[in-house]
Amino acid sequence: MEKCMKPILLGIVGVLCASISVAQDAKVVFKSHPVFQRYPAELIKETRYNMVRSERVAPGDSITFLLRVTDPEGEYYRLYDWGALNVFVKPGSTIVIDYNDRERTKTKFSGDLAAENAWLNQSWFLSYQMLYPKLLTPQTTYKEYERRVFSNADSLKRVVKSIFLSKKFVEDCQCRIDFMVISTLLNYYQFSAQSMQRELSAADFESWNRDFKLTFSKVFLKKSRHICKRYKEQEVLQYWQTSQALMNVVHNIEPGFAGQIGYSLFEEEYALMQVLNDVTRLYSLELLDFPEKVKDSVILDIVNEHIKDKRDLLTGVEAMDFEFKDMDGNMRKLSDYKGMPIFIDVWATWCNPCKALAPVFHGLAREYKEKNIKFISVSIDKKAAPWMNYLNGHPRAENVLELHSGNKKFQEAYKISGIPRFILIDKNFKIRMAFAYRPGMKALNSLLDLVCVE
Repeated sequence: MEKCMKPILLGIVGVLCASISVAQDAKVVFKSHPVFQRYPAELIKETRYNMVRSERVAPGDSITFLLRVTDPEGEYYRLYDWGALNVFVKPGSTIVIDYNDRERTKTKFSGDLAAENAWLNQSWFLSYQMLYPKLLTPQTTYKEYERRVFSNADSLKRVVKSIFLSKKFVEDCQCRIDFMVISTLLNYYQFSAQSMQRELSAADFESWNRDFKLTFSKVFLKKSRHICKRYKEQEVLQYWQTSQALMNVVHNIEPGFAGQIGYSLFEEEYALMQVLNDVTRLYSLELLDFPEKVKDSVILDIVNEHIKDKRDLLTGVEAMDFEFKDMDGNMRKLSDYKGMPIFIDVWATWCNPCKALAPVFHGLAREYKEKNIKFISVSIDKKAAPWMNYLNGHPRAENVLELHSGNKKFQEAYKISGIPRFILIDKNFKIRMAFAYRPGMKALNSLLDLVCVE
């Protein structure tokens, strides 16, 4: 299946931290672990989006990062890509992490700030589970549910305050707990809706859901506004958990919620997130318009990085030309077919999802046989022999040009990080969709009909 896009939310949530001081390094040491033999280790600083990239990893049995810390009270980082590890550091501190990839909540911490980091990485703190009322049933009223959630939150805040001396750390934990409250309260609506959906017909559920959501949202939003007004926007948006809570409210209950409480930076961030999580919009010219709309410098840096990374694949830019070898050993170029739309299937014999979609792709080619469009299937098998053997043993459409690419530059240029992958180029040899719809989708047929007559 296509896996070209990693979950994007972890990399875009969290905005500015306002404190500025003389920077001093903190040291983070990851003990040797098999996970780091497979993936590069990166940390993302929650407050600045600064990446500690793999080329800065010191050689040896362990992995060591030197993190530039500007806030004397401490700053937060996240383990990027895996996403379920928080790291809290202070200037001059050293934290040693025995990272457990299979059971991340069993990761062990030693050195400075070990207790703080262990606290931040408990399973319930990462997943909001601590505040859930016990023995929740469909008969539990929202009023009772809300009372128990706030009681659990108040108890947890008192525990944090009694354990830790750092005022900043306590306040930050309490902020996260408050936004855990928002997420937990929102789950009452989701829990109730799921229960009723199992019991009612589709029409009856739609009627029930409309009335229930209206009643629920009035009470829920009042509490949520009250919580949000306790904090400055920068205090809230510096953490993934708190930003995620806001995103859920905006997406599920009230689209205008952030604007109502004056969170303008969040609105920019949310708008960007909508683009970054929609591959069609991400590779459209809309991305080039974003810098003029963004006021926050941190978010602007992210937009500019995406523009730099994706500029060659945006809709409307000239397609990059490459040579491939056909089944007879002849060299073919993509540009040989300039003047007609080109629909490309990138696949390999070792990719089962690719082979499952192949008959649909070839069926689509037969359907458009009389129209002005070229269907090209590009194998990225390392060697040509498996590709040839597979094609000789499977039926193919006559109007599909089968090509083989031994050129890694093609994969790099078109960002082929996962297959099956489909690319649509228009008759003027310009990118129409760098990540095109899959064969079998109605949206693809509509798009092909359009490009064939343009």
